Amino acid sequence: MKIDHSLFESMLNAKDINKKTFAQYAQIPYYTVAGWKKSGKVPAYAMVLLQNIPSPKTVTAKQLIDAGMPRAIFWNNDLSKAVPNDIFIVSTLKRAYNDFVVKKFVEFFGEDTVLAALMKHRDKLSDKLIHSVMTHTNNTLASA
Repeated sequence: MKIDHSLFESMLNAKDINKKTFAQYAQIPYYTVAGWKKSGKVPAYAMVLLQNIPSPKTVTAKQLIDAGMPRAIFWNNDLSKAVPNDIFIVSTLKRAYNDFVVKKFVEFFGEDTVLAALMKHRDKLSDKLIHSVMTHTNNTLASA
């Protein structure tokens, strides 16, 4: 399965890394990564590797919008304000939970970061929300 190159570019921008850094992290020759733009397609394994690159400790709504999240779900009106990942994840899920949002958060932050944020702020979340997110991530992993 091949992924559209524009999604790959968006995720690189959202994680604030360039193709050369990705190539070094993934141990793929840079010319291979650069060649994906010409073909317009990126191998699925590249997106998995990109998801595994550690996210920054803080995130802005603009970074997630650049990665494909709709602007309407964000609670933060200042798109450039840096917010700690765990606070951003929990606050957004409390206001706009759906499978699409969970999927995008897992793609951007990684499953471990999303679940760690839920556990860290468990006292501020409903059991139903935590269960729903965990079920969604488990179902997504089972179907992958």
